[in-house]
Amino acid sequence: MSQRSALYFGGIFFLIFLFLTPLGVFNSWIPPNLHTGFYSVTTIDGGDDTGYYAFLRSTFIDGDLDFFNERGYAHAEKINPTGYVFNNWQMGQAILFLPFFLAGHALAHLYQSLGYPVTTDGYSTPYYLSTAVASASYLFAGLIFVYHTLRMFIGKRLSMLVTLSSWLASPLLYFSFIRQRMAHTAEFFLASILIYIWIRFRQSREPIHYLVLGTVLGLLCMTRVINIAFFALFIADLFWTFRQEWKANPGRTWKTFFILVAALGGGFFITMLPQFYAWYQLNGVPFPPRHMKFAGEGLAGVNLGPLFENIYSLLFSAKWGLFFSMPLAVLGIIGLFLKDNSIGNLRLGLLAYLSGIFGIILLYPEDSASYGHRHLISALPVFALGLGALFQRFSRDFYGKTNVGALLFCLIAILVQFFMVIQYKVTLPYNHPEFTLKAIGSIGDIVFGHPEYLIRSSSFFQILLAPHTDSWNYLDNMFLVLFPLFQLSALAFVLFLFHQAFKEKGILSFVLNPKLVFMQSVFGSMLLIILVAYAAPKKSDAEIQSRLKYLETAQKAEALFRGGQIDAARLSYTEASQYIPNAWKPYFRIGQAWQGQGNFQEANKFLQMSLKFNPGFSPALSILGDNHKRLGDLAGAEKMLRKAIQSWPMNKFAYDSLAQVLAAQDKRPEAIEMLKKTVLIDPNYGVGHANLAMIYSSLNQTKKSLEHLNRAIELGVRGQGISRIKSMIERQTASD
Repeated sequence: MSQRSALYFGGIFFLIFLFLTPLGVFNSWIPPNLHTGFYSVTTIDGGDDTGYYAFLRSTFIDGDLDFFNERGYAHAEKINPTGYVFNNWQMGQAILFLPFFLAGHALAHLYQSLGYPVTTDGYSTPYYLSTAVASASYLFAGLIFVYHTLRMFIGKRLSMLVTLSSWLASPLLYFSFIRQRMAHTAEFFLASILIYIWIRFRQSREPIHYLVLGTVLGLLCMTRVINIAFFALFIADLFWTFRQEWKANPGRTWKTFFILVAALGGGFFITMLPQFYAWYQLNGVPFPPRHMKFAGEGLAGVNLGPLFENIYSLLFSAKWGLFFSMPLAVLGIIGLFLKDNSIGNLRLGLLAYLSGIFGIILLYPEDSASYGHRHLISALPVFALGLGALFQRFSRDFYGKTNVGALLFCLIAILVQFFMVIQYKVTLPYNHPEFTLKAIGSIGDIVFGHPEYLIRSSSFFQILLAPHTDSWNYLDNMFLVLFPLFQLSALAFVLFLFHQAFKEKGILSFVLNPKLVFMQSVFGSMLLIILVAYAAPKKSDAEIQSRLKYLETAQKAEALFRGGQIDAARLSYTEASQYIPNAWKPYFRIGQAWQGQGNFQEANKFLQMSLKFNPGFSPALSILGDNHKRLGDLAGAEKMLRKAIQSWPMNKFAYDSLAQVLAAQDKRPEAIEMLKKTVLIDPNYGVGHANLAMIYSSLNQTKKSLEHLNRAIELGVRGQGISRIKSMIERQTASD
């Protein structure tokens, strides 16, 4: 890669980093007028993100692999017979992110020493920044590997076009800068390396080279286990490379074949051994637990439904079908089938891999709340090879004129993907069943009707263009200065490494030295096994029984609570807290129970205890704020409620309570703004409309008051408050 190409590459990457990284609050749909930007999120995302990140945070901060206390962990109350929480993820990403995590940890300590309200528990903003930079950096490195792989077969310009398009016109764009703690950028990076070294080593008959391939594949599967499909690539390619020797000397050929396969499998097994051991210690089985019902109830999840229905969904689903969400991938598949192309010798192995990954997807169809067909992100380097072959073939046949057509097609695909990303988090409800069709069909509405959504996607530009810089807090400065500087430095370092690596006799030859890679794999596996043994020891029978008893009692208590048997639920939750004293949920529910019975002092005591074990839990902060308001502590109430909103900007009850606190302090215009956000989050929240009607009435804005009063009545709100608002409106109307 020339210096000019490197600068182009890095500049485009960094610009998109600034523009897209801050796109909204995660795992919730943010109404367009409430979208507050990335910097409102000051913790690690929930869901799968937390599952991957937990390996890193729990090991380093807590010194264990017990995920019971991880914030936002999706399966925190699913206890295995081992006594550990059900674990659905792998640890590969944690290994790759470790250097960046340590940088974030050091940054958190620095900010804390300077007096800023930053915790060093793995959940504050510096950790968020560092892992986001890690994700983007590994993506960037993976793109460079894809570029150099393509350069083995096609020209510079076409390689650059295909590389950038494979990224920008695919769901990888979303996972690069928005859901950064998902494992997709890490698996893309490793898949890119795997394809690159496979092409370099595939003509070799040296077992050590296949040990290296097995090692990289092991780390790739340790990141996302679905990448086991790459085994099909190597097996098919070996059959192809030995095709001339089978008849001539079948005995010797079979021997060589099995030695190479054994080397491949050996490297894979050595690398994966810590993960197998971790699965066994945590879940009781040495294999992926994804399709197990927790607590060892057996396997579930394989979909053996109509094959053609699954194939149709894969290709044409209105939510994430390839033809809509990844059209360049479809072209890439077509390119792999072309005869007489530049990658002809690779075709069988690449198609075998795609057959494997498609087979897995058809057995386990994507049914989660995700953006695009994320199971195919590791296939992007393969699609890129096919796309490059297709573009080159038609350029050759039509005297280079197709390059212009390829450029235009790629630009259209990139723009469509960008608009889809914007709409996924800004305009369309989360996980919309016809997302791709709706997003593509409403591009015009965005461009001509709401162009502000394009800028609003970036808090970087929001902060930069803010009219009152004196209102910036330390978080704003962190995102405006430190975050981009951190990423720019990381990109520069990656570019420097690759510039040195791909020189003749560069560091890449040293890094990919087979013996060195194998020794590192053996040493790393031994170290990780020791670490897992230390962090996830076998729990005692007493501890296991205590956890299982907690789970049983907590589930019983929850059923009583939801059934309205508050006193019985409180007693059951009190019993559950005795089994696991550091579990936050029993204290929260007990606090709710006391609050519902009007004992605010007792409620606050238990709510504070829940926050001790789950700091920043928005519902607890919201109820605490409401209780402080009822007890006459308006300043304390406002503080708690603003914390609740900062923790979860979609908490309509917090906005509602804060509005009442502000109104009580005669800050009615600000109270109105809070209530507007309440009904924006939930237009059917009748109490919010009633409160708006009350405040508008107090300001003699009769028309607006009547509008919200009618809406509240329409939604079924009744009582003295409604009668009082009616009387106020009638008096105002009479006086007018």
